[in-house]
Amino acid sequence: MAKLYRSREGTVTAVDTKTQLTTLGSETAPGPLLVPANAKMLKAIVTCFSSNFAVASDGTALIRLEGPGLPEGPESLVIGSSGVAVATGGHGSETATRFELEIPVTPANEILLFGEMAGEDLGEITVGITLEFQL
Repeated sequence: MAKLYRSREGTVTAVDTKTQLTTLGSETAPGPLLVPANAKMLKAIVTCFSSNFAVASDGTALIRLEGPGLPEGPESLVIGSSGVAVATGGHGSETATRFELEIPVTPANEILLFGEMAGEDLGEITVGITLEFQL
């Protein structure tokens, strides 16, 4: 069973605000994230995040997938949580996690990826997402 991967990343700077992840490291404008032309299914998501703990708080990181590439509508996943008792008291990094899925996709259509922090404002979080498509 062949697989194909697509990735995006970005920084979320405000709580309860959906931030589109549109860059990929040194590629500041990689273009739309398109479902491969021969893909049948979104089989897994690999994601990670880190927080800068600019404030003494704790919160949850989540991701959202939207767009015409998802015929059954938007999907949301909680990817982790972090917190610190003292502002600038450290730095939090979560190990990359792979979520097994079976989400139908529409070939050659776009999927929009978003990061979001919920709960208390963590300062900012940097989120990375890789989509694994089954061909």
